[in-house]
Amino acid sequence: MIRYRKRENTGGIFVTKTLYLVRHGQTYFNYYHKVQGRCDSPLNEKGIRQVEMARDYFQKHHTHFDKAFSSTQERACDTLEIITDHKMPYTRLKDLREKCYGIFEGRDEFLLPWNYGNSNVDPTMEKNEDVVARMRRAVVEIMDGIDDGETALVCGHGDILARYVRDATDNPNFPGFANASIVKLTVDGDKVHFDEYVWPAEDLG
Repeated sequence: MIRYRKRENTGGIFVTKTLYLVRHGQTYFNYYHKVQGRCDSPLNEKGIRQVEMARDYFQKHHTHFDKAFSSTQERACDTLEIITDHKMPYTRLKDLREKCYGIFEGRDEFLLPWNYGNSNVDPTMEKNEDVVARMRRAVVEIMDGIDDGETALVCGHGDILARYVRDATDNPNFPGFANASIVKLTVDGDKVHFDEYVWPAEDLG
């Protein structure tokens, strides 16, 4: 199990770090129900509006980001740049990329084996435990890049982010991320706490 190093402030009190995990807005592949892991497609008009609503949510609540991180994939980078109004430098991490779906990439979602009762995962598909391990590595790198009391924005993808939340936090039954939805986590020493889930663009569907 990955443990985050506890660091004390001058008063001897452990100070938390805050992560906001954001899934990218809707893409053309999302709209057409295409499998989208390592393959990429841009945000569509609805997706851009969804992300703008997430940006507005952060601005309304005066959320300040000290650092920002994104998957290397276009849809996540575009999401981060909209949220930060293209004004904030950020770090791209390969470990934040979405799960690889192997031979199913770009195909219709209904062809995924679990949609018709087949529990056998194709060998070309990335294993779930490897997906979680990648995300954990990414979080360690992010945590090393921010100081106690700081807040980081992390833009990524629905599958990998949700698996991490279920695996690492006190919310193992987390149902998942809608497009441009937000999860707030606080990290206190070796504890990762699930604080809240927000979907500012819920009214758009």
